[in-house]
Amino acid sequence: MSGASMVSRLIRESFFKKLKPNGFLPKNYYCTSSSANLPPPPPPRFPHSSKKGRLFTGATIGLLIAGGAYASTVDEETFCGWLFSATKLVNPFFALLDPEVAHRLAVSAAARGWVPIEKRADPTELGIEVWGRRFSNPIGLAAGFDKNAEAVEGLLGLGFGFVEVGSVTPIPQEGNPKPRIFRLREEGAIINRCGFNSEGIVAVAKRLGAQHGKRKMETSSTSAPAGDEIVQGGKAGPGILGVNLGKNKTTEDAAADYVQGVHTLSQFADYLVVNISSPNTPGLRQLQGRKQLKDLVKKVQAARDEMQWGEEGPPPLLVKIAPDLSKQDLEDIAAVAIALRVDGLVHFPRQLLLPL
Repeated sequence: MSGASMVSRLIRESFFKKLKPNGFLPKNYYCTSSSANLPPPPPPRFPHSSKKGRLFTGATIGLLIAGGAYASTVDEETFCGWLFSATKLVNPFFALLDPEVAHRLAVSAAARGWVPIEKRADPTELGIEVWGRRFSNPIGLAAGFDKNAEAVEGLLGLGFGFVEVGSVTPIPQEGNPKPRIFRLREEGAIINRCGFNSEGIVAVAKRLGAQHGKRKMETSSTSAPAGDEIVQGGKAGPGILGVNLGKNKTTEDAAADYVQGVHTLSQFADYLVVNISSPNTPGLRQLQGRKQLKDLVKKVQAARDEMQWGEEGPPPLLVKIAPDLSKQDLEDIAAVAIALRVDGLVHFPRQLLLPL
């Protein structure tokens, strides 16, 4: 062997010694100049499945085939009921997550169509006619779940009579610092201190515009028969869509924020909500005074009515008021609502001061 060959072999052996704790490798692991010195590779070894394993695999495949065959024979409504029952299996998983993370996952799932679609028709007894429109049922999803209109189609598909998105602010804002959602497990309730976190009206308008067109294309007809004054469902389909408007924290002219929301989003809404109920936005609840509320509603109504509307006319305008109001506050709000012919009030029981 020449000197160069010996040096080359020593370098290779030194490298492989680093791979072995004791500095040595079996002979057949050393690099050589000829493959003839290497032993033939051992034959591949495959695990032998036991008889029980083969039986279990066969039974599993058989059950899957049988289950699929049976599912194909049942009617669509029965299968839909199975799917909704199966979704309860994931509830324990969501309970282990941070409340806001669980919320985001749920919205994302609905936005991607990863939720079941309600195929069972609502009983006619559940239908209700309001503002010249027919709601298939009176159970709806309030604002606060889909704040940025990411999952309108998926949420309406769950079977709600209406879905309300928002609250939407003119300018994007983060809301309150996290954590801001807390579970009350024993009461089965949630403490919400989000503070109008919103992506802003521009982002929401783009989503609603795209969804509006898609829903219209997928719906053959959403209007009632000729001569019927009641419209079946909303502008873009059988589901009713509400848009909840809010104001930014740093805005001094609250009416300007609501007017901007009306001009941008009312074209997609079956009804509008002016939200002056949140305790998390400085100065918002002061708008519920008789004079302040009257001035605000007049400006918002004027902004809505000055827009161009078709045969259906402008969307109804509602005002969302805070809970825990005094009797005098309620009387003032009722007087303004009647005088200005507000289309409705949104009110709900909620305790504002909750210990953590």
